[in-house]
Amino acid sequence: MIDDKLLKTLADIGFMASATGLPKHAFGIFNGIEAARPDSPLSTIGIAMEFMNRKRHQEAIDLLHKEGLKKFPDDPSVQAFLGMALMFEGRNKESEGFLTPLLNSSELEPNVMAKELLSHIHGR
Repeated sequence: MIDDKLLKTLADIGFMASATGLPKHAFGIFNGIEAARPDSPLSTIGIAMEFMNRKRHQEAIDLLHKEGLKKFPDDPSVQAFLGMALMFEGRNKESEGFLTPLLNSSELEPNVMAKELLSHIHGR
């Protein structure tokens, strides 16, 4: 089993592969994360991010709903990325429903992400 530090490093590499136009590598990394750590939402988030990077927002929404929320219903990161995908799809009210509660999250990254996305939605 891989520890949390290595998991985060692998996910970061997968996100970089996705952001730089290497979808096969990104999918490979995130599929590997799923195999090694099915207890982590990072594989689902990573694949959803790959969809978002390709402007396939509805596919990201579907994945985050069907897999992310189903497996990890209380995970703030899943909720933050779902809020982002909904925002990209122009579904701002639904997005706010996922993002607003994260303003009170004790987890730093989802909290900051929610603040930034809500600021964008509200044009600030």
